[in-house]
Parts: sequence; structure tokens; C-alpha cells
Amino acid sequence: MEEKVELLKCLEEKIDSGKATVDRLKLVGKIDGVEKLVRKIHQEIRFLEKVQSTGNVKKEHLQSTNLIHLNAIVARLFCANEPTNVLKPFKYQKSRLEVDIVCNGGASWVKVIARNARALTLISMGNGEYGQKSVLDQASSFLQCAKCYPYLYRPPEIVFHFAYGIEIPLAKNLELMGVAVEGDRIECEEEKSMDIHDIDEKFSTRMYTSEFNGEPLDESKRNTNSNLDTLNVSPLETEIKILNLDVSTLLAYVTNMTNGYDHFIYREPLLTQQAEMERKRPVKPILESIFKDKELIVCQTAYENFMNIIDVIGGPKETLRAKELLSRVRIVNDIPAGRIIEKLNLGGKIKDRSRLVFATGENTKSITVSANEGFVRAARMQGIECTVFLHEPRSLSEIKEGYATKISPS
Repeated sequence: MEEKVELLKCLEEKIDSGKATVDRLKLVGKIDGVEKLVRKIHQEIRFLEKVQSTGNVKKEHLQSTNLIHLNAIVARLFCANEPTNVLKPFKYQKSRLEVDIVCNGGASWVKVIARNARALTLISMGNGEYGQKSVLDQASSFLQCAKCYPYLYRPPEIVFHFAYGIEIPLAKNLELMGVAVEGDRIECEEEKSMDIHDIDEKFSTRMYTSEFNGEPLDESKRNTNSNLDTLNVSPLETEIKILNLDVSTLLAYVTNMTNGYDHFIYREPLLTQQAEMERKRPVKPILESIFKDKELIVCQTAYENFMNIIDVIGGPKETLRAKELLSRVRIVNDIPAGRIIEKLNLGGKIKDRSRLVFATGENTKSITVSANEGFVRAARMQGIECTVFLHEPRSLSEIKEGYATKISPS
């Protein structure tokens, strides 16, 4: 009877902790996936409340609840720098891999593990149930998947956060694979009676086989992977110095609208709307700021399209600005290769010109600067993340001023 009372008390504590976690998440800003996380927590709470209402509580109910893991994710989320996504799925092989937290603007993937440290070690040494994936198996999957979703042309850093600690040999082996390990380091029984190399040997066959093309890593590769400073370089240290300018950016830079002529009501509603946006949020200072100390490139297709637009509807001032801007850029050949060309299907917002511009940017390892938000969103829907700086669109306006109504600056 006493045991049942104690179990019911623990159950109530679990329910209260879940509700407190939901309340805590209300303090989080707009992060993609938080609502999904809240739904999962509510689902666990409802299950536990159902058990509570029957009064037939068992120890297994407390041990198996996913609230433990979900609470750990929330705790880590509040420590994350620039979190962008929670519980984000990525296509991997024929299934998908879910990343608990994407942070550092996209440069890091965090997996949260809320399991007993001893159990994790035993499973990784081959003592788990048949077919049970170890932390080492999961690390291999994360490392391989990350290569398919580069951030600033580098695979995201993989971080495994151990909410209840990790035994030292397992932590060291994960670091050898190239995973950053967070959590308390715990000595294990084997360390007291065995040489560390003997323990490493127990891990080795699980670490260095099938996930790495079916071949063991040689010693030189192990040494390379163990150097986390070179594997996980922060984006700030590898700042990209080349900007690939889209047609929309070239137009936004040279239009009269962004060069002091934004106080008009045009016949065209779109231009009037853009002028209102320009008065609130001028685009050219933003572009000037990101252009500073960067090499500017324009692919052949973007150059030809831009010049065609200037020749047809560009005013005298806009034509002069276009000439001045193009004197600062390097025209490069289109590079119609790589995942953007091969994997993005044409249609809707995915136009051939945009594909060529973004593919050239990717192949030159540059940041594409563009106002084409539609393309970027459509590419994301097809599983392609673009390395891009997006700004608001601005169209050529000089010729249209002759038919527009001038308004006084406010």
C-alpha cells in the first residue's frame, strides 16, 4: 500500500513537471517546432493523467514516460545559442532523422540523450537487445546525414548532450568520431580494472565499420577526426568572403527608389507598396553593409537578364548606377551543376534562371544575395537549404516617376 501511495505521488510530480515545462515554453520566442514539442508533452501528460484516474499505477509507467526526454530537450533549448528549430526532421537514406535542436543559426545539431550512463555504455559495447541502436550507431547516422545538409558549405557540428552523464570511454570514442560531447563525465567499472585501450577495443568494431563505407578507419583518419578544433570550426572563423548577386539584388541596388527617390505614389500598386517599405526600411544601406570587404560576383545569366531589364525600362540615373555597380563585380560563367540543378524540380517558384543563379553561388562557395524569397522557400520544401542572404525586393522606378504623384517626406 505504501509503495502504491509513493508511486501515485511520483506520478503527480511527473504530471506537474510536464505542465511546468509547457508553461516555461511560453517564454520561448518564435522557434519552428516548439508547438510540436508542446503537443508531445501534452500527449504524455494526458496518458499519465489517465493512469492517475484509474489509480492502477505501476513503476513501468514512470520509467517509460517520454516526459523525461522531452523535459531534457527543453532544458537544453534554454541554453542554446540562436536556436532555429526544435524536433526538425531531415531526410536520411530511405527514412528520416530527427534533430532535437538546431542552433547557432543552423551551424549545430544537438541530440539530447536522457538515459542511464551505464546502460548507454553496455549497449555501445554490444550488450544491448538484438537490433538495438547504440549511441555510436546514432552518431554515425547524424554525421552522415549532416553531410547532406551543409550550413555555409560545412556539415553542421554534431553535439550529443547527455542529461544524466556519460561514462568516460564512451565519451572519448564519440569525440574520436567527430561528435562534441556535453554532460558530466563518469568513471566506469571497467576503467578501474582494465586498460583504456582494452575498453576502446570493445567499442571499435561497432564504431569503425559499416557506417564508414564498410571499412575500418585507418590511424591517420582517427587522428584527423579527433581534432575537434578543425572539424567543428565556427561560422565566424570561416566567414565567406564572396557574394553572388542575384538579378533582384542588382535591381534593388540601382533603382531610383533606393537612392533617394522613394516619395511617390505610382500608378502601379506594387511600386507604391515597395516605396512605402523603402521609407520604413531602406534597402541600400543593408546591401552596402554586407558588400563591404567582400568580393562581388554575378553569373552570366544574371548579368544578361539584368542588362536586358536596364535597357528596356531603366532610366538615365539607373543606367549610370548599373554601369558603376558592374565595374565593381566579377562576371563568372554559369555553373549548371550540383544538387540545386539535379534535385530541384522546375515549376511554381522554381524557375530555370533562379536555379542557375543559386547553383552558381553554391559551386563558387559564396553567399547568394537575393530578394527571391519564393525560390528559397520552395527549395526548402524540396529538402534543399540555400546559403542565402535575403532582402526586400525593389523594382526599377525612374521612368515610372513621370506618371507618379510626388508626396512630401513625413
